Amino acid sequence: MIVVGWRLFGAIEQMKSNNPETGAIENYNRLVFSDGAGIDVMGNKIDSVFTSESDETERFVAAFLLRYNSLNDDLKFWNEVRSHLSEFDIDVRLTAYCENDRCIETVRKNPDMAHFSVLEYGGIVDMQAIVSTDAAGGFWLRGNRFRRTKWRDETMTPYEVAKRIEEWGNDNKNN
Repeated sequence: MIVVGWRLFGAIEQMKSNNPETGAIENYNRLVFSDGAGIDVMGNKIDSVFTSESDETERFVAAFLLRYNSLNDDLKFWNEVRSHLSEFDIDVRLTAYCENDRCIETVRKNPDMAHFSVLEYGGIVDMQAIVSTDAAGGFWLRGNRFRRTKWRDETMTPYEVAKRIEEWGNDNKNN
C-alpha cells in the first residue's frame, strides 16, 4: 500500500506573508474541502465518510483548523461542540487539521485531548481549503452540499456551532 499525504506548513506561512485581502488567501478561497480522509496524528488511516457502501446512514463532515497558539481553547471549543452534537439526531464526523509540528506533537502526546480525529496528513486541496477558511474565522461542512460557516467569532458558542451543524445536516438530508 502506498500512502500519499501532505502536511500543512508552507500554505500557512505563505498566507501569513501575503496581504489578507489578496494573494494566497484569495486563490485558496476558490478551493473546496472534499472529504477529510488522511492519516491522523497517531498514524491511523482515516477513510472518507463518502466511500462506505455498507453504511446507509447519512454522513457529514465538519472540518476545521487547530492553531497551536490557541490549541487548548480550540480543543475545548470543539470538544464542547461534540458534546452538544450528541443531543441532536445527526451523524457528523468532526475532523481537525493541525497547523504545525508543535500542534501535532502536543495532540500525539495527549491523545485524550481531542474527542475527534486530528489529521497530520491529508489531501493538499483539503488542507489548503481549511487554512483559507480558518483565516476568515470559519470551518467547512461537507455532505451532499458544501458550506463554510464561522466559528472563530466572539459571538459564537459551541452550542450555536453545534446547532448550525445540526440545521445544515437536516437541510442536507432533505435535499
